[in-house]
Amino acid sequence: MGPNKGFVLVWLAAILGWLAGAPAAWAEPPSPALKAVFVRQGDLWTREGNRETRLTTGEFARNPRWSEDGRWIAYTRGEQERELWLRKIGEPQGRRISADAGNRFEWAPTGDRLAFQSGDRLYWIDAGRPDKPTAAASGIGRFSWRPDGRGFVASSQASLLPDGSWTPVRILSLPLAGPDGGPAPAHTIYTLPARSDDFFAVGTSLFKWSADGRWMAFLATPTASLSADDNTLCVLSADGSTFQRVDRMANNESWFEWADRGDELAYIAGIGREATANKTLRVAKIPLGKPASYTPAGYVDQGFAWEGPARIVASRAKEQARWNADPGARPFPFLVGIGLDDRRQKRLTPKPRTAGDYGPVYLPAQRTLAWVRSDRKTASVFVADPEGRGAKEWIRSLDLGQNFYEQWNWGAVLQFYKGEAAG
Repeated sequence: MGPNKGFVLVWLAAILGWLAGAPAAWAEPPSPALKAVFVRQGDLWTREGNRETRLTTGEFARNPRWSEDGRWIAYTRGEQERELWLRKIGEPQGRRISADAGNRFEWAPTGDRLAFQSGDRLYWIDAGRPDKPTAAASGIGRFSWRPDGRGFVASSQASLLPDGSWTPVRILSLPLAGPDGGPAPAHTIYTLPARSDDFFAVGTSLFKWSADGRWMAFLATPTASLSADDNTLCVLSADGSTFQRVDRMANNESWFEWADRGDELAYIAGIGREATANKTLRVAKIPLGKPASYTPAGYVDQGFAWEGPARIVASRAKEQARWNADPGARPFPFLVGIGLDDRRQKRLTPKPRTAGDYGPVYLPAQRTLAWVRSDRKTASVFVADPEGRGAKEWIRSLDLGQNFYEQWNWGAVLQFYKGEAAG
């Protein structure tokens, strides 16, 4: 062996040895473990990776929601789902926050502040000091945090007047508190239109913000007897200068969502409470152009999730023109991936025979698609890659979500944590 060749071999060995001992930063960092809170037999559980932890016993827990930092869970307790409770991860007991908040509570988009309603009054607390609630406003219909967590947007409650008309619904901006620490003065940023042949609202849903914070989307809702079937999806600019009516749809707050980038709003259009007929997935670019429809004839979409800015996963079933009172005669849904730009659609889960695939959720940090598989009597959580490949059961024996004419609300028993796992 010549001297030059020997030098090269020694040099290669040195390089390979250095690489073998190189720091872990050279490798792609592992994704955070999947993390969810769920309800099984009425009790609250968490699952992180392959480890399950039971949090409550005999409480009839519902509506679990993670704080933004993943250290706290707020949930309702009791069969009437009225009491609001707070639980810190790692602590043995929870704490009651309100006796009558119902399902109207929401974590701030930053930190660990929790806001909730008691009747028409809005309060917020610091989770670390739950015994010191701050009153934010009264006369509130619905509310949501502003994107920066420094205040709220809310709707006022309409009142029926002696002549049969209603007071107008105002959209309000609310700071966290006034200068003296009490309720802050509300600022009206927009007043919804008066009743007409094609618009009627006495309240709103919660408010959902576009990724850039320029727009909020919400449902303008009529009286209760009408709102189950026909509501107006609206968008309003953050300063209240631009208001647009987008479409008509059922009263389902999970059926409209912004993309995580840009200004596109996806929603399931179509009046009528039955999710088995007249339900079409549409996407509108805001300010409003003509919405694009993605549901083929003969089918309905019953839930969806954004999977990046140009792709949506929908839970789709065959359409039934007439409502069937027999649950066993209603078609089960399956998952389909929809390319918004090329309009290509691909089935992601098998043809449903004995169970359906509901409530898709995309978890970008783990590049994982998750959903609920249920035969309407039992339910499990499945996970797979974004194309539905390698599907496996991840949570077994999940309680059933709320069902209203095949509008399944799985958020009543399950929520994934989408941030980094808390230390």
